[in-house]
Amino acid sequence: MRHEKLSPGLLLAVKDYQNEGESALITHKRSLGIFTPKNAVKPTKSVVFLYCDSDADLSYLSQYGIEVNQSSGNVRTAFLPIGGLDALSEEAVVQRIKPSRKLKLRMDVALGTVQVPDFKSKTGLTGKGVIIGIIDSGIDSKHPAFAGRISRVWDQTLPGPGVAEGRYGAEFTGAQITVSQDTDGHGTHVAGIAAGADTTYSGVAPEAELIIIKSDLQDAHIADGIRYIFRVADELGCPAVVNLSVGGHADAHDGSDSLSKIIDAETGPGRIVCCAAGNEGNDNLHGQAIIPSGCTHNMRFNIPLNQAGIVWLNGWYSRDSELEVSVRSPNDFVSPFQTVITKGNPAQDYDLPDALIQLVTPGPDPMNGDRNFFVQIRGKDKAPIQGGIWQLQVRNHSATEARLDVWTLDDGSGVFFTGQSVKDSVKIGSPGTASSAITVAAYTTRVKYTDIDLQAREMGMELHTISEFSSEGPLRNDHQKPDVAAPGAMIISALSADANSDRSKIVNAKFVASAGTSMATPFITGIVALLLQRDPKLDPAAVKDLLRQNSSIPGKPPGTFDHKWGYGVINAANL
Repeated sequence: MRHEKLSPGLLLAVKDYQNEGESALITHKRSLGIFTPKNAVKPTKSVVFLYCDSDADLSYLSQYGIEVNQSSGNVRTAFLPIGGLDALSEEAVVQRIKPSRKLKLRMDVALGTVQVPDFKSKTGLTGKGVIIGIIDSGIDSKHPAFAGRISRVWDQTLPGPGVAEGRYGAEFTGAQITVSQDTDGHGTHVAGIAAGADTTYSGVAPEAELIIIKSDLQDAHIADGIRYIFRVADELGCPAVVNLSVGGHADAHDGSDSLSKIIDAETGPGRIVCCAAGNEGNDNLHGQAIIPSGCTHNMRFNIPLNQAGIVWLNGWYSRDSELEVSVRSPNDFVSPFQTVITKGNPAQDYDLPDALIQLVTPGPDPMNGDRNFFVQIRGKDKAPIQGGIWQLQVRNHSATEARLDVWTLDDGSGVFFTGQSVKDSVKIGSPGTASSAITVAAYTTRVKYTDIDLQAREMGMELHTISEFSSEGPLRNDHQKPDVAAPGAMIISALSADANSDRSKIVNAKFVASAGTSMATPFITGIVALLLQRDPKLDPAAVKDLLRQNSSIPGKPPGTFDHKWGYGVINAANL
């Protein structure tokens, strides 16, 4: 196997699979694009990104059971048997293999607060003739807010022949779109903010046409969805804006990940993508250390009691540095320091008395030239991981000081950094890191509402300021993100009849209140649809300029950038 072609997380999954068989992949399913077949005779498949020359012909790989979803492009998505990675890595035409990862799902008062009604009244813009693409948990197509405006639904979770962008899932049009349901409710709420039509809780662009991707949230499938939306929009002769209220932290946080690269390649005139900044503003999932030359530094992180499965740490540092890493358990058992390994397999196992530690320390990442290490912690003999304060020990062998950024994966494990290791910045992960994407922070326009049972609900947030949960920038390479802030708490929008929503958030039979950068993003998506109606050739840079010129941070001079606010909250009046 050509180990250098596989990213660290994929190397660990393959190593566990080779050592333990199919059972080892169960815990990897929540971080890697691994699908266990219903038929035991069929092999487990993985969803991956393949890097190759843009015109490379990969069709011959089908003889090995590998299904490549695109026929051109530097970054493509594919299905393959997990056992086929060895042979695939030996193919000269394949330069790099990265795993798909599952991302997390991230208007009455709100519209008036940022002057959207004034802008629409003055211009007459409604989004008519513009495609809004929503890649999310689906949509309640029977909701009256979307009547007659859902053009197509590609449900990636249902069996079917797929579409040109991927031979999986089922495409629906016309009356058939009701086959696909939104049992989560997130996608319906998001779509309502961007494009819902209602006299009280109107969306921003109520005459825009909708293309919906119900996704399994694998970032490779999200990439396929982006390509699908733009292709269909081209066929319809319409500009399009895609909403991605999703995110994760398994990337380099600098825009070099696979999904960000595809967004940058696919966007252009009349093709815009809006992304959520994330909801980790209050979460200590990011640690940072400045390590002097020749010194060792300890970064402390907490693992909750009875943590089953696997804990991951994703570390990145400059190409000019070289670090050794080790892990110390709460019982003071410690793994050996592992240096960068450029020959052979950089994934190594260390069997401690209270845990199995796996470290991956490869050479420079070919996408950005920087160095990455991956830490995996597992309990012994399928027991829970030892809870308590763990330490990541890092030794700097470089001639100069090194800055190290480490993230716990936001996968519900509850792992967080403590003490001086905590850094409240660089919490915007893919796809909000894409250079061309409009990355949106959340602004609080509502802290009270009355639910369907006439109970007054009050949220513990400060009105008319940036929402405390909104994730901070900049990116790891100091590029400025987020771009803009928009209303994201508490936003009232369409309720999916197929979702089991929290009754305390339901305001009536058709609408529900929710908060998050997931809600702020479709607000900007709707505004972009209005701008594209006026000028269908706007490209990402032009849209960003318009938003920047019409945004501001309260109490600060126009044009001021802040890692939490971006360029500030949007004021649509003069767009």
